[in-house]
Amino acid sequence: MTSRKGKIAIAVICGVLGLIIAMQIKSVREVSEGGFLSTQKAQTLAAELRQLRLEKEQLYEELTDLENRLREYELSEADENLMIKNLKNDLERYQLLAGYLPGTGPGVVINLEDPPRAFNQSENESLIVYNYEILLELINTLNAAGAEAISINEQRYVATTEIHFSSNTLHINDTPVSPPFEIKAVGNPETLEAALNMRYGIIWQMRQYYNLQVTVRKENELQVPRYQRVFQFEYAAPMEPVQQ
Repeated sequence: MTSRKGKIAIAVICGVLGLIIAMQIKSVREVSEGGFLSTQKAQTLAAELRQLRLEKEQLYEELTDLENRLREYELSEADENLMIKNLKNDLERYQLLAGYLPGTGPGVVINLEDPPRAFNQSENESLIVYNYEILLELINTLNAAGAEAISINEQRYVATTEIHFSSNTLHINDTPVSPPFEIKAVGNPETLEAALNMRYGIIWQMRQYYNLQVTVRKENELQVPRYQRVFQFEYAAPMEPVQQ
């Protein structure tokens, strides 16, 4: 009898324990399922938030661009005169560089003459003309010292200037010239003079090797003429920019 009661008691206890366990499992499952749904919803909201932030940044960039364009339109009329003035200044600067405008400014003037005529020297002979490479070396020295505009006997020296000897005559820009020579160079007078008069430099060589009469003087303001010839391009053409 006692054994039967014990079995019944054990059965009742097991049933209660089973019911408790089942209830706990159900509760855990509900909590787990609820947590999963909450996490999923949070991830969805986070994704939407990121998308909204991205759209906000894009709209802000578009707004900034539109505001800048509007500001440019508003200022374009007021800046039109300034733009034209700047373009004109650029054009004048490049024309001056190419020699198509007369130039003025501080610089140096070099006077170059043949040595006193020798007893047996022909009247038409010129030591400078027959050794005109010394003129080229003088021009190179001035360019290296920063000369911004150069003329030789009122012939503007530019990138296309040729100096050549023909028929006992020196030609510059296809124009015959003869000594004495006057070379004008616009630039820093101190720098130009120092470059010309340096020891063993071009002026020293002219005096020592050729016995030429050379004087160099600084000027606060001198003028060089414009290049008179018109240069036409037949073969060279601007290169189109390479697309990166």
